[in-house]
Amino acid sequence: MWKRLLTAFGVIGATVAVHEAAHAVAAARAGGKVKEIGVGFGPALFRRKIRNLPLVVRAFPLGGYAAVDVEEIPPRRRVGMLLAGPLTNIALGVPLLYFLRRHPAVTLGDDGRGVGLTGFLGTFAALFEASDRGAGAVGRLAGAINVGLGVMNLMPVFPLDGGHVVSSLLEAGGASARTRAAFVRVTAVAFALLVQTAMMADLRRLMGSRPRPSGR
Repeated sequence: MWKRLLTAFGVIGATVAVHEAAHAVAAARAGGKVKEIGVGFGPALFRRKIRNLPLVVRAFPLGGYAAVDVEEIPPRRRVGMLLAGPLTNIALGVPLLYFLRRHPAVTLGDDGRGVGLTGFLGTFAALFEASDRGAGAVGRLAGAINVGLGVMNLMPVFPLDGGHVVSSLLEAGGASARTRAAFVRVTAVAFALLVQTAMMADLRRLMGSRPRPSGR
C-alpha cells in the first residue's frame, strides 16, 4: 500500500511542481516578483530556494500554486506566463507517451477506456494500478496525466490558466472590471460543474470495476 501511495503522490507532486515552476520562471522573466512556488496544500514540510525561486513542499500534494505579483506584469505579458504551465506539462507528457508506448496502458472500469481527463479519484486509482505494473506503466501514465492537465488548463474557464488568459486579454482590450468579474463568475460555475461531473464519472467507473458476487 505504501508503494502505491508514494507512487501516486510522487507523480502528482512532480506534475504540479513542473507546472508551477514553469509559471514562476516565465513570471520572473516577464518582470513579476515570485513570492513562492507551492507544491501541495496544508502545513509546510520544507522550504528551499532553487535559482532564487522559493519552493515550499506541503503535506498534501493534491495541487499547487505560484504566488506571483501579477499586477506588476502588464496584461498582455501575463499571457505567456499563464500559458507556460500547461504547455510545459504537454511538452513533458508527449515524449513520455511516445517513448513508453510499448508499456502497458492503465484503464479504468470494465469498458477498457484509457485514462484521460479525469478527477482525482480516477487519477489515484489509475496510479495505484500502474504502480503494480512497473515503472514503465507509471511513466506512461505520468505522460497521460501531464498532457491531460495541460489540455484541461487551457480551457477558458476560471480558475484554470485559460480563464486567466481570457481575463488578461479582456483587461488589455479595455473591458470593464464589471465585465471581467461577470466572466469569472459564469466560468467558475461551469468549472464547478465540470469537476462534479468528473468526480461522478470516477465513482461510476470505480464502482463498476469492483468484482461482482457470483450467484448460485
